[in-house]
Amino acid sequence: MWKKFSSTITIVFLILCAAANSIVKASFEDEVDIKRSDFPDGFLFGAATSSYQIEGANLEDGRSLCNWDVFCHIKGSIANGDSADIAEDHYNRYMEDIEILHSLGVDAYRFSISWSRVLPSMHFLSPFERFHCSCFFLSWVVVFDKHICDYGGGKFGGVNQAGILFYNKIIDNLLSRGAMPNDYLIKCFLLFKQICFIADNSKFSAGIEPFVTIHHFDYPQELENRYGGWLSHLMQEDFVHFAEICFQSFGDRVKYWCTINEPNLFSEFAYERGTYPPAHCSPPFGNCSTGNSDVEPLIAVHNMLLGHAKTVKIYRERFKSEQRGVVGIVVHSFMYKPLTEDKRDKEAADRALAFNIAWILDPVVFGDYPPEMRHYHGSELPKFASEERIILRDSIDFIGINHYATLYAKDCIYSSCICNDSSCTKGSDRAIRGFVYTAAERDGVPIGEPTGMARFFVVPRGMEEIVEYAKKRYLNKPMFVTENGYSSPLNKVEDYHHDVKRINYLKSYLAFLARAIRNGADVRGYFLWTLMDDFEWVNGYSVRFGIYRVDPQTLNRTPKLSASWFRNFLSNCSLNYVESCNSISLMNTDESRAQSE
Repeated sequence: MWKKFSSTITIVFLILCAAANSIVKASFEDEVDIKRSDFPDGFLFGAATSSYQIEGANLEDGRSLCNWDVFCHIKGSIANGDSADIAEDHYNRYMEDIEILHSLGVDAYRFSISWSRVLPSMHFLSPFERFHCSCFFLSWVVVFDKHICDYGGGKFGGVNQAGILFYNKIIDNLLSRGAMPNDYLIKCFLLFKQICFIADNSKFSAGIEPFVTIHHFDYPQELENRYGGWLSHLMQEDFVHFAEICFQSFGDRVKYWCTINEPNLFSEFAYERGTYPPAHCSPPFGNCSTGNSDVEPLIAVHNMLLGHAKTVKIYRERFKSEQRGVVGIVVHSFMYKPLTEDKRDKEAADRALAFNIAWILDPVVFGDYPPEMRHYHGSELPKFASEERIILRDSIDFIGINHYATLYAKDCIYSSCICNDSSCTKGSDRAIRGFVYTAAERDGVPIGEPTGMARFFVVPRGMEEIVEYAKKRYLNKPMFVTENGYSSPLNKVEDYHHDVKRINYLKSYLAFLARAIRNGADVRGYFLWTLMDDFEWVNGYSVRFGIYRVDPQTLNRTPKLSASWFRNFLSNCSLNYVESCNSISLMNTDESRAQSE
């Protein structure tokens, strides 16, 4: 009797253990096995940064002040009083950073061009006048004549050749990385590449592919002072001029261009919430000194979209036949899930996607704003003239998707919406938000594991779902995941080196991306955000996305465990155990300097 009872208990125990083990495996995405070979041949893997977040050197070699330079020096604007005056000093350490990219084995590097470095305001002024204008913009002194500071940055300012040289050095060193060791051979190699490209109509591939964003949140403060930045139609022409300079200067080697990074996110933070420069907002979104949160985001995006379309028109008419590049736009892409199974919440989730993603992509694919926005905004939503719709339609060669997280969506048309947790935003019952309440919690339970960003919760399936949404709505237009990454929770010391949660995040999101591709999505590349801990806008240095740690005192770069993992992944090793791969040693900056000496 006891033996029978004992064997029964044993069987039950084993069944419970097996069930518990399966639950644990289902709960933690780190059991996912994903390899580079799970992606198509020719798929680009890279890392991403942006100029303002890493370059520093904000007044070196002719660069002028940008909107963020001014904003960072307004007390209370940035966490802990941080600024990007020095940032990661990439301007002076770019060779070290390119060596890091090379050691990782990436195919491509996404970076942006500093508008203020290439077309600086006040570039034609004397150093004495430039200094006084800089002081004026930071409100340090009152200058003798404000009007001498009112030109530049756009069509009326000169091109800063030091800025052009800086980005030429980045591009040339990326392309030649792994090729010839000395400058003479590098030049010969680049010339040979250009000749081959023109002669046989094929792409000669070598080194690291530059994937360039023209505008990533920063622009000369001069343009804000002169006419109000993106709230003015004049900004369209100045942006087109800046882009044209970029095409002329770099287009013989750059084959991938993004015109504007996340116009939907920038307009929300700059003109709705007032947390980005120029800090415009109105209640209930915030208490700014000026702004209209219901209207200004629509105007800013309207000008950005037209600036994009005019830029692409010029590229296709004047540059594409010889340079043979492609141009896209990048959209910030939360995925949205209904808060409940109620039909109205399901409609709210669809509406949230339209008011955030389709707001940007419908015009550049179909030539006009999404019908969902026309229905609820009415006359507040600007109209495109017939000729504008023509140049907008099909004005992208690819879609850039920045995806980090998924949120719940709740209808606010037929039900009351009150923001009562830290993950929601105010103004959900307004048209500018699509009458949708979005949050990361349901009944006090988060949608996924929290990270270092308030609304970025880990929901890997969202990667597949957001790609599937773009695939269906935009007829499987080619896509790149231009940003995806993990921000470590604040004050987590283990992130300095042993960032296992970042590895688990990247593995699981990549697994769902691979599944979307197997299901037919035309995704052609993936860029990890970000190469190294950087200046994360209003969060300063308190939020860390990098796979390299940057020492705040010495600025030395040190690889985290995720850097070893990424290198092993790119070498097609198993992702379950980093230790199982014999990875190439990843340099820190001390090792890099020692070798160069």
